[in-house]
Amino acid sequence: MGAVTVEPGTQLDVDPAGGGLIRLHGELDIRTCVKLEQVVGVAVDEGRRVVLDLAELTFCDSTGLAGLVRLHKRAQAAGGELVLRDPVPRVQTLLGLTGLDRLFPIESTV
Repeated sequence: MGAVTVEPGTQLDVDPAGGGLIRLHGELDIRTCVKLEQVVGVAVDEGRRVVLDLAELTFCDSTGLAGLVRLHKRAQAAGGELVLRDPVPRVQTLLGLTGLDRLFPIESTV
């Protein structure tokens, strides 16, 4: 699929080989969450392992977190898995404060 512009300044890079890696650049909020769920939802609904790379995510609010939880549930329902990779410290803190760090598998490449 390649790069998908969600909003000016926010982009999803989807592995064109179908390897299940999706990089998010920019913000995950009420303006971008619906598009993220549309694009990532296609991958998670196939019941495979999808890795959402958050190393370049600059902002995430409660709407963004809720979207991630919905995608996680869709992945589980399809027999797949949604993995978060390299969340930036601000997002890692947010995941910890909300307890979502226990819900999502979180990988680090560092």
